[in-house]
Order: sequence, then C-alpha cells, then structure tokens
Amino acid sequence: MSVIFPKLKTPSNLDVEITTACNLKCRHCYNFWQHNEGEDPGKSVKMMSIEQADNLIEQIIENKIFHVVLTGGECMTNYKVLTHFMRELSAVNVSFSMNSNLMLATPEKMSELAELGLPHTLTSLNSYVPEINDKMVSQEGAFEKIVAGIKCAVDAGIRVSVNMIITQLNKTHVYKTGLLLAELGVTNMFTTRMVPSTSAGPELSKELQVSPDEEKKLILDEAIRVRDETGINIGSLIQYPVCFLKDVAKYRDYVGRGCPAGKKMLCINADGVTEACSHDHKDYGNVFTDGVKKCWENMMEWRDDSLIPPICLKCSWLKYCEGACRLYTKTPNGMDLLAEDPRSLPDTSMLESDYTEMVTEKEFIAPERLRWRKEDDFTLVNIRGARVFELDDKIADFLIKCQETSKIFTSDDFPGSKNELGRLLELWIVETTDGATLEPVSTRVTTLQHTEKKGS
Repeated sequence: MSVIFPKLKTPSNLDVEITTACNLKCRHCYNFWQHNEGEDPGKSVKMMSIEQADNLIEQIIENKIFHVVLTGGECMTNYKVLTHFMRELSAVNVSFSMNSNLMLATPEKMSELAELGLPHTLTSLNSYVPEINDKMVSQEGAFEKIVAGIKCAVDAGIRVSVNMIITQLNKTHVYKTGLLLAELGVTNMFTTRMVPSTSAGPELSKELQVSPDEEKKLILDEAIRVRDETGINIGSLIQYPVCFLKDVAKYRDYVGRGCPAGKKMLCINADGVTEACSHDHKDYGNVFTDGVKKCWENMMEWRDDSLIPPICLKCSWLKYCEGACRLYTKTPNGMDLLAEDPRSLPDTSMLESDYTEMVTEKEFIAPERLRWRKEDDFTLVNIRGARVFELDDKIADFLIKCQETSKIFTSDDFPGSKNELGRLLELWIVETTDGATLEPVSTRVTTLQHTEKKGS
C-alpha cells in the first residue's frame, strides 16, 4: 500500500499525442534527439487516425476518464483528428485542453476550437528576446508567430498558459518575459526546469542545465517578482523538492503540485504506446492492443512507492512533494538532483488552518461542474480540467445527492466537520450561494496563498 498515492483503478486523465509531426525542433524537447541531422523527419511522422481516435474515445468512456490533454508533436498539424476529439469528448462530458506552440493558430481556427468547447491551451514562449526564443526552437521568426497565436487564442476567449523552459540561454530573461506574457493576457506563467534526455550528450546538457543557486535567484525569485507586479499566476510544470525550496511560505506557488505521471495520468503516443511521462521512454503497453486499463496496471511501480527514495518516504513533506521529479535523477528511484537535507524544513503544521469562520452562517451548493468516480475505498471528485481529489465516501455521497437535487445546505447539514467543509470550499469543491467562492488558480498548497513570511 502506498504511503501517499491513492490506488486509482484507471487514470483520471490522459495525455494523448495525436501526431509526432512538429513545425519546430526545440533544443530542449524530449523529441529533439529523435531526428538525426539530414534525416527527413517526415519519414518517421506518426498521425493518429479518426478510427484510432474513436477506439480511444470508447475506452475513455469505459474507464470513466475525466480529462484529456490533446498534444503532439504539434497537434494542430493533425487538425481533423484534433477537432474530432474535441467534438466527441464534449458530447460525453469529458473535458479537454490542448498543448500547442500556436504557430498555426488563426482567428478562424481558434474561434472554431472555442466553439467546440476548448477552454484552455498550454503553449511555450521561452524569451522576450526574439533571437533567443528562435534559437531555442530552431526556427527564425517563431517568436512573432507564437505571440500572434497567443493573441488569437486570447481574443477567442481561450485561457492561455505559457511554459518557459529555462536553460543557460534564457535564464536571465524570466522577469521581462513575464511582463510580456501579462501584457498579452496570459493567465499562467510556468518557469520549468529542464529535464534533459539521456541522449542529449554532455555539450547540449551543459547548455540546458542551470545551477541550483541560479534556479532560485534567476528563475523563482524573478517569477515571484512578476506575480507581485502583474497578478499573473506562476508555477512550474515539474515539482521542485520541498527540501530544495526550504522557504515554503516564500515559494508557496511551487509547493504542492506533485507529479501526476503514473498516479493520475497516462501518456499515450500517436501509435498507442504508453508511458508514465513524456520525458520517460519505458513502454507499458499499447492501448490499441492491450487497452488503457491493462497499460495502467503495468504502470503500478509509479503508484506503489517503488520509485520513491527511502529518505523521502520518511519525510513529513512527502505528500506535498512526492519525491519531486522521478526523471531528474541518476536512477529511477534516486534523489531528485536538486534535493537537499530535509532536516532544515519547517514543520508541516505551518499548513494547518482553522476554516471554521469560512463556513459559519453560510449556505453551500455542490456545483453542477463536479464529476465523480467511485474507487475501492474512496470517491474521486473532479473539480475542473485535470484537477481531482479523493473524498471519503460518506462526504462524497452527501455532495452527490446535493448536486443531483440542487439542495442548499449548511455546515450543520454537512456530514463532516466545519474545518473539512472549509477545506472543500477552499479547494472549490463546494461553493457558497452568494457567489463569493473563488476558484483556486492551481493544485498547489492553497493554504499557503495567504501565509506571509514575517519581515518580508
């Protein structure tokens, strides 16, 4: 039995690569090393077909999967399958988002995707300096096309998050890039450390890696500066070790994301081969021959603590950190290369809050957007997109009934404590009838959003 990971019968979300084709060749991409110099990448391109998409959609319904990330390669190079997925998933109440470099975006296409129900897209812009961005993606003129694509998406009403992969080339560009993104109307800015492929080689690895000291001063501290000045949400797509961050209050935006690989998320390549993470290349089966459920079962090592270092299993911060990245290591079950001595960490009691006042004399509803899935010992609730939490069956059954009957309830009706109800309110699982409930900006440790460091 895992110390921290719930045993999901099937994944709660899928990362689906609908094509390996891409109009960029990013130096930091996990696919960069697949194309040899002089090789025609078209020979090795894989495109998921409509028939394969339909097969997968049937499995998504059968396995009660909540959310699908449509990605590539560049997913808009397989536009027919992209729109087919969106149309069919909308019809069965499965949410979706898109990962795209947005270079192929046009006002017409983004309006169509918005009409199909696309709420959010993740893209990349690695520097406010066009020449640096273009060098990192190996294409001149890419900066202008990406910026134009972001504008098209924002104008269509699609929320845009931008991932900025940090290397030696752009490590001093976080602040000015963040200001540009805020000006463009971007919702979230992720500054993500590089997880280089084992095929990168020493020279390219040297270009890609940033020192631990620079990681804080040039990246995290500058992103916080952007957040404070613009209000943009910040974070990282790869969990940092909490023992590296140390100052949990200061770096609250980088605590609590965890890693969904193999615990909540299954990655499916365009040919159906599965991986726990797009940076990993271990084959766990093919969904078109073995099925989603079997591939998920083959991935149990990601959920049974096999890949967690022994020292991390003893750490009180494990449930917020999950041992950090399992691929930014020397061995699969080794320490994250940024990890430090956990004995310097504060006690997790700093996260404890009294939510009683938040729920006193208020009325609540279980919103229609919530989706549910029964597991063996708990109920999984989906808040929106890929965000899921496990709930005690008794509380889940109460909220499901309230949702089905549109019942308004108070803390006196709730089958748990007032503190539990307040926590659900903060996580956006319940809402107040006066509409005062605020949506959380991410899955990070929300209790730290209001924690101020004395003297800061």
